[in-house]
Amino acid sequence: MKVVRAAATAVILLDLALLAVAAPLQDTARRYQAASRQKEMRALSLENRQLLHRLAVARRPEEVARRAAAFGIDLNTVERERIDRAADRGAAARGPVVRAPRR
Repeated sequence: MKVVRAAATAVILLDLALLAVAAPLQDTARRYQAASRQKEMRALSLENRQLLHRLAVARRPEEVARRAAAFGIDLNTVERERIDRAADRGAAARGPVVRAPRR
């Protein structure tokens, strides 16, 4: 009976020692994981900002004109044709312009 009691006490003390060691190790592992995720979030945030900047630069009129010229598109011709078509559609849909009498 004394052997069983001594073995049970040893097992309980060993379990308590393992718990005392495991808790700080788990805490340290969680902190490393959180730091790793934070680093990844910073990198993704920086990449997002760079992409937004590239998008803003690409939307600038001079950049659009430069890229259109690279594809061989004359934006002045395209814009004039678009304005002419819109004017033709607007005039046909509205009919004659009636002006209000002057006072």
